[in-house]
Amino acid sequence: MLKRALKMSFWVWYDYMGVWFIINLFFILPAIFLCLPLFSFREGYSLLSYVLLTVVICAYVFFINVFVSALTAGIIERKEKLRDKLITVLKVVLFNSFPVFILFLLIYGILFINLWFYTVKVVFNVMWVNYILIGFFFWLSLLTFLAVLWVIPSLAFKKMGFWRYVYWGYIILLANPYFSFQVLLCYTIFCILNVFPVYFFFIGMVFPSIFLTCAYEILSRKYEAFKTSGDKLADYQIFRDYEDEFLNRGWEHLIKPWKI
Repeated sequence: MLKRALKMSFWVWYDYMGVWFIINLFFILPAIFLCLPLFSFREGYSLLSYVLLTVVICAYVFFINVFVSALTAGIIERKEKLRDKLITVLKVVLFNSFPVFILFLLIYGILFINLWFYTVKVVFNVMWVNYILIGFFFWLSLLTFLAVLWVIPSLAFKKMGFWRYVYWGYIILLANPYFSFQVLLCYTIFCILNVFPVYFFFIGMVFPSIFLTCAYEILSRKYEAFKTSGDKLADYQIFRDYEDEFLNRGWEHLIKPWKI
């Protein structure tokens, strides 16, 4: 599934390369403006200021991911023209994603407080108890981040109550732990590549979200195939994949796009 998700994400980016480049540039300037204070280390900034700034940056990155994911979902489904899809995308970002972000922010706030508490305080004067609790909350934080990665594209594909998106993210994670960690690894690599200026200014702000949405689409096809093929899991490759133009291209289409 990972190979098909990578292939789909590449061609989704390739088909709309110019649009993604413009969107990427549009998102870069606010990102740089927000991140500059984190590296200035001025004495005038208090700890609370850094915490609030970090929350603002997290919110900005989250909404960027939701925006790009919703736009990618429109490209994959091809139900609307790209211009018309922008209105739907803005509705998803402004109305659906905001309460979900607040809910996950509260969850991470609770997890961070627990991590901080058990790091600086010794419970029952036994350090190994602290190590167990720190490890527990660390892994719970990591799993919550994985759930967030699945929630981002689900905001574009599904319409649910905001609290159900949290439930849905954990359900996908627990049902597909191996694929989820593969997606996390690739997503992290695509984010780390932003240290290279060419990648950062060209596709760095949008490509991780494109990949995330394509991975969600590939995973959703597996479950759609279960409904049509029963227990014959191998048949899911047939479901919509043979008719998907993003998955049926070769390297020759890079130099011969008219054959698409």
